[in-house]
Amino acid sequence: MARGVDVTWAGGESTFLLTIDLLRALQDRCDAGPAFILERLTNGEWRVDDIISTIRLALEGGGMEKEDARKLVRRHIEEDFGVKHVLLARAILSHTLFSDEGESDAGERKAAAED
Repeated sequence: MARGVDVTWAGGESTFLLTIDLLRALQDRCDAGPAFILERLTNGEWRVDDIISTIRLALEGGGMEKEDARKLVRRHIEEDFGVKHVLLARAILSHTLFSDEGESDAGERKAAAED
């Protein structure tokens, strides 16, 4: 399983992790797949829920209680919205989709054996 990414945010260090179940919840909330959401965050066509849902769900995936994540997001995003939050959501999704930390080395062993 992939490890989360630790980021200093909202006055402390938080772990952000999107599991497969949380990615499904994200796509339901944003009516788009994770790669499409990342594209919107990258090209400036994002929606507010692309940002809020990505960050809140990733906080929950990183181990924060659901209600604590909601309060933190409300206090630090909804009450003080800015482009810095777009960058954080983009970093979380990029890490989730492109990090190889969660990949098993079994595929690497198989590929090495075939060489």
